[in-house]
Amino acid sequence: MTERLIGIDAGTSMIKGVAFSTDGEPLYHSSRQNKILRPKSGWQEQDMYATWRATTEVLGEIMDKFDEDEEVAALGVTGQGDGCWLIDEDGEPAYDAILWSDGRADEIIDEWQSGFVGGRIYDICGSAQFPGSSLAILMWLRENESSVVDDADTVFFCKDWLKYKLTGTVTSDPSDMSLPYVDVEEVEYSSELFELVDAPELEELLPPLAEPTDVVGQVTAEAERETGVPEGTPVVSGLFDVPCSMYGSGVSEPGQGSSVVGTTSLNQLLLDAPDTSPHGAGMTLSLGLGGRWTRVMASMIGTPNLDWALEEIRGERDYRAAATEAQNVPLGAEGLLYHPYLSASGERAPFLNTDARAQFVGLGPDHRREHLIRAVYEGVALAMKDCYEHIPDTPDTVYVGGGGAKSEFWCEMFADCTGAEFVVPSGEEFGAKGAALLAGTGVGLYDDIESAIEETQSTERSYSPDPENADLYDDIYEWYKMTRENMTEVWEKRSGVVGSLERIERTVKW
Repeated sequence: MTERLIGIDAGTSMIKGVAFSTDGEPLYHSSRQNKILRPKSGWQEQDMYATWRATTEVLGEIMDKFDEDEEVAALGVTGQGDGCWLIDEDGEPAYDAILWSDGRADEIIDEWQSGFVGGRIYDICGSAQFPGSSLAILMWLRENESSVVDDADTVFFCKDWLKYKLTGTVTSDPSDMSLPYVDVEEVEYSSELFELVDAPELEELLPPLAEPTDVVGQVTAEAERETGVPEGTPVVSGLFDVPCSMYGSGVSEPGQGSSVVGTTSLNQLLLDAPDTSPHGAGMTLSLGLGGRWTRVMASMIGTPNLDWALEEIRGERDYRAAATEAQNVPLGAEGLLYHPYLSASGERAPFLNTDARAQFVGLGPDHRREHLIRAVYEGVALAMKDCYEHIPDTPDTVYVGGGGAKSEFWCEMFADCTGAEFVVPSGEEFGAKGAALLAGTGVGLYDDIESAIEETQSTERSYSPDPENADLYDDIYEWYKMTRENMTEVWEKRSGVVGSLERIERTVKW
């Protein structure tokens, strides 16, 4: 029988599955929408059973494509991180999953950041907290929906829910639990975190930790009926989508970088020792794997900035035409700057400010539509540079994926902005590939994850920085950074004004 590996990547908006050969060739694909629920302004949730049903359909469609002489050697799962996925003692959802992009816990984050708690949490876990982080959401539920927390038995994350449905086993891994439950130095749970927020009882909700290459269970008979994946197929623990995509894109050695320019803009550096500098910004994720960490600066919003600009400024999502227009505008958009802080939750990297909002700076009467579009492209690239400037030892080589990597114009801009070589790996769905490679390592098809990557990675194209452009972007970056640093009071004032306007609107409606 010919062995295949399946990787599932359960993202925020889509669930994707790929069956790979053991040399990394993608063979069979399937995907389904993962619907986001928005019960209130700023809230984002998902029906956990709907996420599972979509996953069963993806797996079923992949299995239907298998030939008789093919078998699944192992199954790996990755998915969106952060947020809060709760089950009760019967394994049923205790609440709809609250997503990483949810903003309801913003006041809790502001309270932590204004006092001792926020800094001490960072000291322990090496990651800045934001409204969509798990502990902040748990605290919000404890204050506002206490019965949900009382009924809950386990808090874990998206991939862990899917692994549970596949195997009946409750586990998580250090990467997902790093924010904020795992001590970044010890790579084990920290009781002090719960004492800091005066909620020691919440520690009981934490599941056992498994190494990313551990086989945590086998597909059950019930899961086989729902997915078509044979009963007994090994399911491997895996990592959440940020580090999993890093490995799937080709990063194998400490000092190499990875960027995923998608819904968020994820920028990270693989480390062989934890480094949490600068204090208070970004994430430091413990991976296990014999002593690996990744330093992550994950901007809240990446390509949706361009989506918004094309819809609202150009009136259509024609990416090729937009890139052509932007290329005809000089570097720097003739003095027009854009800060890409478009999320309703503000920004989390390389700084944390729940009031932060996007803006154009320097708009004049001679600026046209194409200038605004160029400024948005550059704003996302400058935000990436801002992230890498706050990561220790900016990498010389960055493997890039996500929707933004499809644009040659943008990739060259990334290289020019950061001064690094940008490599676009062959293939796509690097989260699913990373999950599959970890699964293959877990069942012994590869000696280790580094060997798995070396045996399966290839390059589609690469981009080297233009020295002259890099110098110009260095100057623009100083302006970019200065203006965003001076916006703090403006954003705070805006937030207060918006709050007043909303109160007036509610009064008028009443």
